Formats: sequence, structure tokens, C-alpha cells
Amino acid sequence: MSRIKEKELVRRTLDGDRDAFGSLFRTYQPRIYAAVRGRTCNRDDAEDLVQVTFMRAFLGLAGFRGEAAFSTWLTQIAIHVCTTHFRAQRARQARKCVVAGAGPELREMWEPACGEDPEEVLDRKEKRDLLIQGIRGLPTPYREVMRLRYVEERSYLEITEELQVPIGTVKSWLYRARAQLKEAFEASGVMGD
Repeated sequence: MSRIKEKELVRRTLDGDRDAFGSLFRTYQPRIYAAVRGRTCNRDDAEDLVQVTFMRAFLGLAGFRGEAAFSTWLTQIAIHVCTTHFRAQRARQARKCVVAGAGPELREMWEPACGEDPEEVLDRKEKRDLLIQGIRGLPTPYREVMRLRYVEERSYLEITEELQVPIGTVKSWLYRARAQLKEAFEASGVMGD
């Protein structure tokens, strides 16, 4: 794709034309996937990192000055996304090592109780499945922030570093996402008043 065409699609996207960004996505997704896949051995991680890359590109599109090719700018975002991902992954692994090395009295805090009621376990699983389904229906930024906070159990600081947005934005997105989920659950009869 020519740089003139790239700039035109960027301009149209900034003017609210989502199809224009869709064209950029379709054009550069294979290249970004290859760049990310070369850095991770896990296909699912690679697909997630590609989504995060394009989400960050979309949210930061106003910062694209056109001095370099769009593909170069996008690749730099992908590299940064991978670096952040692996840094967070190492931190999670370090926490797991601390838990594994802890004495039995501390491990009990993290491990499930042996005598749990199977009905309660099933009820929790069903609620979690409904929540995950509801999260999938949210707009991309809300979905991503919910996944990071409630599925990956990241701190607000980790989320701000991952998504490159201020902490106020993270809190706002979380609030709006929870409100949308509550509204959807109430409308479907999953939750009462």
C-alpha cells in the first residue's frame, strides 16, 4: 500500500470512518501477526497481541505523523506490546514461584479448599462463563480492560502500562464496562433488580 493511500485511510479513520481502519487492519494484520509470532511460541498469545497492537494503534492514531510508513509505526507498536507482555509474564511467573516456595500455611490461602460444595463450584463456573460471554460483547477497549483486570487480575498500574492510557481512563472504562454488563444481565433476566 502506498504512503499516500495509508495517509488517506488514517485521515478517514480519524474522521470516523471505521471501514478505513478495517482496510488498514486487513492490509497489515498478516505482517503484524508474523512479527509477533516470531517473538512468541504461543499462537493464542500472538493473536491476542495482534489485537492489542491494533487497538493501541486505533486509540493512538492521532499521534501518527506520517514521517515513517504506517507499517513501520504499527510494527513499533507491536514490538512494544510484546515487550510489555513478556515483562508482565515474567512478573506473574515470579509471583508463582513465590507461592510455590511458600510454606503450607501460606499456600492454603491460594489453593482451593478440599471440602468445597460441588454445587457452589458449578454455580461459580456458570457465573464466570456468563461473565466471559458478556465481556465478549463489550466494545474493544472495555473488553480489553475487563480481561486485564478480572481475568488476568492485573493491577491498575499494570493495565495503564499495557494499554498506554492514563489511570483515570482505565477506571472510567472499567466503570462503563461494568455498567453495560449489569444492564445486559438485567435485560436478559440473569440478574434481578
